[in-house]
Amino acid sequence: FCMRPPAASSLDDGLAQTGLTRQLLIFDGARRPPPLFAGLPGMPGRCTDCGAICLQKAADGNYYCDRCWQSWEGSSEQDKSRWSDKAQVARKNQAQVEKEAKTQEATLLQASKEAKRKAEQEAKEKEYWEARRLAEEEMEARRRAEEESEDRRRAEEQLTPVAPSPEGCAVEGSVAGAKVHVVFWGICDLKYDPRLPLRDRVKVLELGDGRASRFSHHGAAIKQRFDDNYCMDPQPLKRGVMVDNKKFTHDTFVECGFGHLRPKQFAYPRRYDTLLADRIRQDLGVPSKGAVVLKLVNRARGAGVVVCPDADLDSTLKRLLMPPVGRALIDWLAEHAPKALTEDRSMEVLAEQQLHYWSNECPLFVVEELVHSMPVALPVKAENSRVATRFEAAGGTGGAAKASEGEVFDGTMRVAFALQRAAKDSDHLDIQWIGGYWKLPPQRATGQPDECCKSLEEARARIVSSFNTEDKRTAPVQKEHLMEVYAALTPALPRVFEVKNMSVRELAFSYPDDPNFRAFAMTRCGAALRVNGDFRHCNHVLEQARRIVKFRGIRDANDTPERSVLSYIIRSTGVNWAIYGDWSRALSHFQDALATLGTNASAHYLQGIALQEQQRWSEAVDCHLKAFALDPDFRSPLMALGECWTHLGKYKEAVDACRLCLHLQPDAPVAQFNAGQAIYQQLRSGSFREDELGIRVADLRARAQHGLEVARAGIPQAWTEIEDEILRYFQEELPDCNSLPKQPVRSWKAYGWRP
Repeated sequence: FCMRPPAASSLDDGLAQTGLTRQLLIFDGARRPPPLFAGLPGMPGRCTDCGAICLQKAADGNYYCDRCWQSWEGSSEQDKSRWSDKAQVARKNQAQVEKEAKTQEATLLQASKEAKRKAEQEAKEKEYWEARRLAEEEMEARRRAEEESEDRRRAEEQLTPVAPSPEGCAVEGSVAGAKVHVVFWGICDLKYDPRLPLRDRVKVLELGDGRASRFSHHGAAIKQRFDDNYCMDPQPLKRGVMVDNKKFTHDTFVECGFGHLRPKQFAYPRRYDTLLADRIRQDLGVPSKGAVVLKLVNRARGAGVVVCPDADLDSTLKRLLMPPVGRALIDWLAEHAPKALTEDRSMEVLAEQQLHYWSNECPLFVVEELVHSMPVALPVKAENSRVATRFEAAGGTGGAAKASEGEVFDGTMRVAFALQRAAKDSDHLDIQWIGGYWKLPPQRATGQPDECCKSLEEARARIVSSFNTEDKRTAPVQKEHLMEVYAALTPALPRVFEVKNMSVRELAFSYPDDPNFRAFAMTRCGAALRVNGDFRHCNHVLEQARRIVKFRGIRDANDTPERSVLSYIIRSTGVNWAIYGDWSRALSHFQDALATLGTNASAHYLQGIALQEQQRWSEAVDCHLKAFALDPDFRSPLMALGECWTHLGKYKEAVDACRLCLHLQPDAPVAQFNAGQAIYQQLRSGSFREDELGIRVADLRARAQHGLEVARAGIPQAWTEIEDEILRYFQEELPDCNSLPKQPVRSWKAYGWRP
């Protein structure tokens, strides 16, 4: 319809003139012509037809001079129609001009922001390199002072010569006999290659909490050094949300101006499509015959780490991101859950790694560029020789082979550090270095980096170091290399940890392009509120996060990101009820979480715990077997199985589950206690037959006694008189110990909630 208004002289004449070519407004069923708007005084416009200055503005939003208006009124209906078309074209052109102007304005604004960001980045980098130069000078001066002090001691022969430690720096701010209070004790895993330009030599892979880390072989002295010289401050830094999340870690490094210390990283939803591999190649600039590293955002210990050659990228993504659903999942669990403790997945990389992706609750995964370290020679010492012999006896399981002296590896350096509040400004942090060592992969490196990525199995065996304590290979770090790493990270790590965790309010407006990850991050922050007992605020945050997720209700592989985070939110709500003590409500939430994401290993485990609280031991066993079948790096279900099977009188199965847990984590006190208790009940019930199992009673008793002593030292607050009587049974000689009263089965309620 024509947008020109009729003349204001007469309504009837206007309607008669316009007919169907005029715009009519309908109010209360009556047809009325649009009103004629006048331009404001002092703000004239130009006529849409001739460009003359005029003050009359029509209902279509355009200006028309009197001459053009009268010409239009006196024209024929056909001319009016053509004039109307002309006006419509003019309006379209005007809209296009306005759109282009807005686009140009947005482009200029974006360019201005980019220039400002680049200037800030350059300023931060300039500050970093100046701080790094000062750190290098300070470390060099300290090294010289240590050497001079050592020379004086040797010359005066006052003390037995002790060489300065090549792994750690002198402890600053400490008084003889007093320990230094630190607010955070952490580890940093990185790749290091001194052959590269200075800017590219150090690449931080991930951060971690030193209290949850295990320092084996060449790293064992680090734990001892920390215990001897440091202690945790009563008010430590709470940075678990950042440290446990690879995307948060990367974003914080980039925000602080330390992006050059990180490999290139991009995040993608856990949703497969045929173009995903091409997008990854384009984003990361993957070279021909190159490789990328796929990682889960919130997992550690190598779970979800897949070094993927370019040729296998599409097929690998399809396998990782397409979990079974519906009947296929039911059949998969029915096949694999009963044999979860004995199934061997070491012959194929994706056989285990796909499970970590299927069971994960984060809606994203990240892809990083593949970076390498300098060749690291393997020192042939007792611990590494045992590992090599074990690999050889296994026939090269997992791609491992026996190493000999002189062979080199593409290792990952681990350095340990402690942060303390600065003396002059408590808002800033100072760093203390505790030591470092190399973690080595199972297979030696090849001559060319590209040659290590011919297959998934070979790439992992040559790049990823082992995370099982019994299979670890380590090597010392040369002092000059360690000093360079310290100098590179000294200006960076304190600034990274000074960045406070994002509040829930800030997260509610962050990541606008990815609401699923925003909901996940809010849920993770909400879970952190449980530590302080703020369940009301936690539940409110979880409800906010739940409203963000847009779930279609169709349970298929395309909805994996939405179902994952929604299951995480429901599961976290159930944990709140469990901690509160309402296990019936908790069980209902865990079941709802599994109805949303049937591959959620954490929800399977927690459902089993809720059933344990109701003493439904057989049903709990089924849940824990499903949890471990879906996540073979999940140790909590193994501890729970040890308890359930002990209550059911299946003592051998209980011991086997605990032994498998101790293979993954040798110092797990709950697993040690459950194993010792199962052996105790087995011997006291008379069900043990030495000739059938080929195990001597004396060896079994010694194993149980050792486990109980480790458990008592690990969790002394859970130790009671019943545990004392059980331990006493193993401390006394046979047959006198059989006269002691038999003790009931005890349950240590040390549950793994997984925040």
